[in-house]
This record gives sequence, structure tokens and C-alpha cells, in this order.
Amino acid sequence: MDNLEDIWQALLSEDRGLIRRVWGDLTDEEAKAVITHLRKIVEDETYSEEQRRAAQAALDAIHEAG
Repeated sequence: MDNLEDIWQALLSEDRGLIRRVWGDLTDEEAKAVITHLRKIVEDETYSEEQRRAAQAALDAIHEAG
């Protein structure tokens, strides 16, 4: 997946399998940026509850993937 919008759509899809597949394709630098942004979404109350829930689901799936 090369399109940035498609990557974020997949990461925020709440589909653990898809999240892990996309995560596995990221470079180390991209992975760091993704984790930083997902954490920001989860912690920042200006994001909607749905966005925050999806970001937490992505972090959970990434953590489970090891």
C-alpha cells in the first residue's frame, strides 16, 4: 500500500489483520511516526470518540503483533 490516505484508512479500520499487514510494510521511521500520531489521537480530546477508539484499536493490534 503506497498511498498515505489508504495506509491511514487501513490503520484506523479496526480490522486487526489489516492493521498488522500495513504495519508490517512500514519502515522503522514510518512506524515511529505512526505510533506517535496514534498516541496523539488517543490522548487528544479534540479528536472524535470514534477516531480515538480506532487509534487505540490500532495501537492494540500493533502491540499484539509484537
